Amino acid sequence: MTDISEQVGDQTAQHLLKMGNLAAESLKLAIQALRDQDVKLALKVIEQDDQLDNLQIVVEEEIERGIGTNRNPSLTTFDLRRDLAMAKIGVDLERIGDYATNIAEVVMELKDESYLKPLVHIPQMANLVMNMVNTSLKAFIEKNADLADAVCQRDDEADNLYEEVREELIRITGQESDPRKAYQASRFLLIAEWLERAGDHATNIGEATIHIVTGKRVKY
Repeated sequence: MTDISEQVGDQTAQHLLKMGNLAAESLKLAIQALRDQDVKLALKVIEQDDQLDNLQIVVEEEIERGIGTNRNPSLTTFDLRRDLAMAKIGVDLERIGDYATNIAEVVMELKDESYLKPLVHIPQMANLVMNMVNTSLKAFIEKNADLADAVCQRDDEADNLYEEVREELIRITGQESDPRKAYQASRFLLIAEWLERAGDHATNIGEATIHIVTGKRVKY
């Protein structure tokens, strides 16, 4: 018979996977909406945020039930480590969803304006971050510490891309005489910051996965 702690862990992992897929999809749609100035897509991303919030509540409630059952003598140190790490992963995924929503809100704000320049580096940065998110989830589900480490190693790449975007947009903001164009540049800079933070959260998921699998706490 399967232990109840294992059942809780497996069920919560599935909810986290659902959260992760939804967060990754929201980020992908938000960038697509930004690129195409697609208001309908932006609204879809904003509407999906409630689903992520609700799933996080479900995950937290499941973990609370699992940890709270001190009456279960078979609850192990591994179970506790796994459950605490999964709670952190839930927070990271919810924050990634929030950043996608923030990007969608910028799309709504700029929907009637021509962009000051073609979007190149932001979609490039988004592709890297989305790959990090998807890979970190794969590592978590497969309990693959090496794959999780590979995700964490890519955080520097995301940081370097962010610095490149940041320098360009700060330069544009300082040189632009049109206040609306300068404001646009400031919005794009925010988007780059949100993507960089989403990459940080993907790294957090990788770190949590390594902790679950190996018992070692790592920080990249």
